[in-house]
Amino acid sequence: MATLDELPPYRRAKLLWLWAHQGLPYVEQRVIDAAARPCRLPCAPPGPPGSALAVPGSDGRLHLACAEHLLCGDEQSAGGWAHAQYCSWVEDENGPREWRGSREESTPAWGSAVTTWTVRPVGPGIDPGLVPRRERCAAGRYEVLHRWPPPPARTASVRRMRAALVDALGPDCHLCGLYPGAMVDHDHETGLVRGLLCALCNRTLEECPHVADCPRADYQNTPPAAALGLIYPLSDEWRTTDATRRRKIELLGFDPFEGLPTRRMPG
Repeated sequence: MATLDELPPYRRAKLLWLWAHQGLPYVEQRVIDAAARPCRLPCAPPGPPGSALAVPGSDGRLHLACAEHLLCGDEQSAGGWAHAQYCSWVEDENGPREWRGSREESTPAWGSAVTTWTVRPVGPGIDPGLVPRRERCAAGRYEVLHRWPPPPARTASVRRMRAALVDALGPDCHLCGLYPGAMVDHDHETGLVRGLLCALCNRTLEECPHVADCPRADYQNTPPAAALGLIYPLSDEWRTTDATRRRKIELLGFDPFEGLPTRRMPG
């Protein structure tokens, strides 16, 4: 049975970092419990293989589609694809407004609603990367909102990396293979670019508690883009704030990255 200590050192440290708020015993048990249950990736719909496209719908929005399935729809019927969208807001004496996560002086009243409608595809598909976010369907599960390619990276070096990954390995996620690749993924210890991931895979990849024999673990152990030898720019890496770093170390009682070679900038 696999244990936390059997993970590669950096992956062990990263898992501890992600779940620091739960404590060391929780992380250790998480690895043990997951040993016989590999991570599950999104399942491709039945039909001929092909890249996801943005398809215009009868509701005036563009919808992500693969193998003639609208990925933002719940199920298909004779009238089209059933859609559902959850909306929420806060309301106070000034009326309803969007909640932006800021601290409130008083506790606002929450409101929510679920809207349902049916959509029929009404035209040919186009490259999802060409569709402005405001024109994209926001229905379906939360993750669907983040599987479309984002605007081009702000730096030329990352844009070149993305282009090289698409040329060598294709435009769809190099892990699940279902959704458009959105993020240039890299190993934060070595800087080596591992592949192009949809935002869901990019967000959940390092939550994987498996040593091997799991799609996410195998991807990290043998990255599909390793042969390209691309190194992600250190200046473009996201870095934890000092306050967050101190808080997580206090929760764990130790620094899981201590003694490991990392690319973190000083401070």
